[in-house]
Amino acid sequence: MRLILEEGAKAGPIRVDLAWALFFDSKSTIPEGHAARVIQFANWLWDELGRRSGNLNKNARAELTLAIPSLSQEALDLLLRLCSFWADEVYLKKGGKLSENLWKKPVVNVFDDGVLDGAEKSLTVKDEAGSVDRFFMPLLGPGRAFFRVEVIEKDESAARFHSHSDVDEYYLVLEGSGTLRYNGKEVVVGRGDLIGKPTGPDSTSQLIADRGEKLRILDMEVWHQHPYYSKDVILNPDFGEIIMRGPGWGAIVPQESLITSEDFRSHYDEGYRRTKDGGWAPSKNRGHRKVRERAPG
Repeated sequence: MRLILEEGAKAGPIRVDLAWALFFDSKSTIPEGHAARVIQFANWLWDELGRRSGNLNKNARAELTLAIPSLSQEALDLLLRLCSFWADEVYLKKGGKLSENLWKKPVVNVFDDGVLDGAEKSLTVKDEAGSVDRFFMPLLGPGRAFFRVEVIEKDESAARFHSHSDVDEYYLVLEGSGTLRYNGKEVVVGRGDLIGKPTGPDSTSQLIADRGEKLRILDMEVWHQHPYYSKDVILNPDFGEIIMRGPGWGAIVPQESLITSEDFRSHYDEGYRRTKDGGWAPSKNRGHRKVRERAPG
């Protein structure tokens, strides 16, 4: 099968031009940094390619045209990477002329930051402290996994001390050494160490570059279902925060607002309402038992 990306086409089985205008406000470039719109666009195109070309190579169409707008090299690199998962021949048609095969290999190098194509550059972010994030999704295709390389400057951390409810997370130390906070313990980690953080035990972790050198890690997340449909609860004990993310979710709430399962079972039928700090106040709603007495003090 071959895919033809036709610039300026007035029609085509897949109207990437219209979708690009919708996701990126008619700009010809990819938004700087790791924008959620890049992932959303990739998911849309992935689904469209599946519907139009078929998910089995044996039954795929011989040729499919994508109508595209005029794009920057970075944006075109992203589009070529996504299309290359679906076909071993990908061409750009511009002014009636067909390019050579522009197929892109499904490969990123986790060590070499000096040789990046346009799509890789557009998904590389550097913060004020000098720490660098290289986001690899959707360069490796949309799916249930998420990968990025993080270069953590001295005395900086990769993330807050946190746990996930719906994500298995793993860290591979590529270069340097640092401290791993894992639940109530701290251990030194270095080059070649692969750190496991599966969901289930509610494991909380943080990596800190506190040993006099930069720390370079590969951060890998595996979602239990596609991230587009998942809901994840993230606990940040240091800050007493709970973050909820996923379709229809997007909030930070105080950790104290959680109640224990015993509290829930014992007092569910009583007439009270919960307050933001995890406490409660009497409620006169009909059909509920009288609320328990408050503890003295």
